Amino acid sequence: MGRIKPNNFVAGDDVIASDINENFDDLYSQIKFGGNGADGALNVSSGTTNIDLGGLAYVIKNYTYISITGTGKVTFSNPNANGTIIVLKSQGDVTLTSSQAPMLDASGMGATGGATNTTGDGENGNTANYIFGGDSSNGKLGTGGSRSGGGAGVIYTTKNIYGITQQHIYRKWGLWITAGSGGGSGGVDVGNAVGGAGGNGGGGLVIECAGAWNFTTALGISVAGKNGADSTIGTGNSNGAGGGGGGAGGMCVILYNTLTANSGTINISGGNGGNASAGVGTGLNSYGGDGGGGAGMFAGAGGAGGLGGGQNAGGAGGAVGTHSATTGAGRGTGGNGGSASGGGTPCAGGGGGGGGTAGEYVVALNTEY
Repeated sequence: MGRIKPNNFVAGDDVIASDINENFDDLYSQIKFGGNGADGALNVSSGTTNIDLGGLAYVIKNYTYISITGTGKVTFSNPNANGTIIVLKSQGDVTLTSSQAPMLDASGMGATGGATNTTGDGENGNTANYIFGGDSSNGKLGTGGSRSGGGAGVIYTTKNIYGITQQHIYRKWGLWITAGSGGGSGGVDVGNAVGGAGGNGGGGLVIECAGAWNFTTALGISVAGKNGADSTIGTGNSNGAGGGGGGAGGMCVILYNTLTANSGTINISGGNGGNASAGVGTGLNSYGGDGGGGAGMFAGAGGAGGLGGGQNAGGAGGAVGTHSATTGAGRGTGGNGGSASGGGTPCAGGGGGGGGTAGEYVVALNTEY
């Protein structure tokens, strides 16, 4: 029997040592820290280079080195509906000194927010991939007239699995991270107003630098969640619709072998809730649509969507996303409630969308991989 090509072994094949070694070499080149350089250099000094994620949940790029300098920028597009984890491996140095902020933009590459809504209840945002234990972190839909509000996405309940602190990394608990979940969209009761779409969550990002790490730009990297959309005011006689909930920020882990500079900062903010629309006209004597809920994350829950106005009343604003940090760094704010229209029996305003909560990040010396 002739020599078997690596990765094509079947039962009954004769295998020689070099075949096995070639398989292991190929596997090791794919998983080793810094990767195998198969995608060449990522070198951007001006303009924008976009990386299409192809709708995949997990994307690995293997570079010989990464350099984003001058006025260069790298963006991403076409994430998975439940968010994409992006892994950038560099065999050599990673230099991020571009004046663009962000120069490496994975904002909105998390789970999709609930879609724009024209009648009745809005839509739940999608929950991000790889959340351990299946926590319901997505922002919930704003209802159309029942005044129950868009429920907030929950805080993660199992935390030790995620590799977003040096303690987790150095204990070799792995680099399990997630993208951010999406916010819920706003509800519509009576009339032709349009509920705001929920914001997408931020992408998950891992950078492996087998050379020297040099990052100097403020807000030069972003895994931020996107804002929920404002609802659109109706015409004639129409109650207001709810604003969309903000998406949660994603997680970012950066490991390097040597350090040149690390004065740059990373945007992990959750998206703000969208503003509700006001009621217009008179005589409907019913409720405004509720705001969509904001998405939750590792360290906090999203903000709940505001209630649509009661009969002939304005709507409530959405809540701010929560976060364990006392400063609430990066929490999305709630959208404003819509006002009631004028007249003897005014039409009700909608509720504001809830804010998404912030993500997490860590930049650390690689001692484990």
